[in-house]
Amino acid sequence: MKVISILSSASRWQARMRLAALVVLIGVTGMSGSLVLAQAQGPDGGNTVQQTQAPAASAESVVTAGQGATAQPQRFGVREMFGQADVVVKAVMVFLVLCSLLTWAVLFEKLIVFGRARRRNQTFLAAFRGGEMAKVSESAEGSAMGRMWQVSQSEIRHFRQHLGERPDADQINRLLQRMSLTSSIVQERDLARLGSMMGVLATIGATAPFIGLFGTVWGILNSFASIATLKSASLAVVAPGIAEALLATALGLFAAIPAVMIFNKFARDINGFVGSLDNFSAEMIASVSRQMDEGR
Repeated sequence: MKVISILSSASRWQARMRLAALVVLIGVTGMSGSLVLAQAQGPDGGNTVQQTQAPAASAESVVTAGQGATAQPQRFGVREMFGQADVVVKAVMVFLVLCSLLTWAVLFEKLIVFGRARRRNQTFLAAFRGGEMAKVSESAEGSAMGRMWQVSQSEIRHFRQHLGERPDADQINRLLQRMSLTSSIVQERDLARLGSMMGVLATIGATAPFIGLFGTVWGILNSFASIATLKSASLAVVAPGIAEALLATALGLFAAIPAVMIFNKFARDINGFVGSLDNFSAEMIASVSRQMDEGR
């Protein structure tokens, strides 16, 4: 069916894009590690000069050490990294946080919708199998199975109005085919309603890591620009930019992982919903066929 094919295609694209994101992330992480290692090893070349100037700088180093003993360490948490980030990196982070909030909103909305649909179908199915026509008519409008039953009853009324009470086998077969077709149309509409926002989850799960990687690459470019501007290759210059960049990647994964898990959960629920509607359609058509054979 159309909804199932869309869900399977989205799952395949998610798998491909997650693999590509992993490859890019490994490359960016390796580049960052090489850069940090280079900065850590860079100052070694000046040891000779520093050793020759050690006697002259001994007093200054004592003063600096005394100041460092009383200085408070600079905080460098998530809030500080966000505040010091570039405008582009900030925009990426805000967008990813909004994607994460949207993902959780879809989760709660779908839990309510699927729970309500499941309860209404169970109520209608119990009344249908119990032969309680008053309850069947009462609960038909609120459930997918009830709407399938309504369009089938409409086909039966039209059939009896035009062909009488004693139709032949060929006419009955055409009636059953029309019932199956109209029930499938109603089923597709209900599945489309249940599957709304699934494309949003698939899109967030597939693209959020790449959006985070864009922020990472942008932050690393800013780190290189800082080296060129300040003419300093120390870790104090490079580390903040790399940390901000990796925070963007972390937010991308934070948005993508729940989106993929929620998408897979509701894809399984939709498959189960399709199976229950197919079973009810077959049960309903078999019941009508049996009634026609009995002349009712």
